[in-house]
Amino acid sequence: MDAAQLTRNEEKSRLLNRLSEIMVTELREQGTFNRVPHYSTLEQAAHDLSRELSRSSQRRAAAEVATLQGLTATCPDCQTSCVVATGQRTVASLDGPVEMIEPKAYCPACRRAFFPSA
Repeated sequence: MDAAQLTRNEEKSRLLNRLSEIMVTELREQGTFNRVPHYSTLEQAAHDLSRELSRSSQRRAAAEVATLQGLTATCPDCQTSCVVATGQRTVASLDGPVEMIEPKAYCPACRRAFFPSA
């Protein structure tokens, strides 16, 4: 493992630990620890946090794909070069709805829209 990857792994670990601390603080504020909670309560809170992280990660990764897309794309039907714009839409992911930015293009020759990143 190179130094940059090691640094990223350490940073991820630090951030995940901080998110865990925030989760416990929220549970404490909700009164979860006023008595011994059932483990499923702790597990559910962790799953909720992981779904939130997943949606955020998906949103960021989709934005990266949109950024990497060029200003034009080839129509998959007629091979015409078409202008690419970005649009926002909600995608139903396994972890809930994700608002994402995605590249989209319109081919005037075919009169159809397409998604170049798909």
